[in-house]
Amino acid sequence: MNETDLNRMLKHAAATPAAGPRALETIMARVRVDDGRAKRWRSFVQWLLILAVVSAVAIAGMVGWSLASKDTTHTTPPAMEIFQEGLTR
Repeated sequence: MNETDLNRMLKHAAATPAAGPRALETIMARVRVDDGRAKRWRSFVQWLLILAVVSAVAIAGMVGWSLASKDTTHTTPPAMEIFQEGLTR
């Protein structure tokens, strides 16, 4: 913005009457009634959080299943002393 544009904008702002309390009341009334944008953002954030939780649970389940399928701890029964004593007598 150059000086000419700034002067033109300042003159225009000075020439237009300031918005009185009546104009402010109409703007605030419209803001109070129009909450569609807020509802859309709220819905978007809720869906984003729900999808994040669902994907986190799915990923945790897949990682747990992958680790459990590779675990060989319970594939062979443990050696118990009671069974070994019976064989030695």
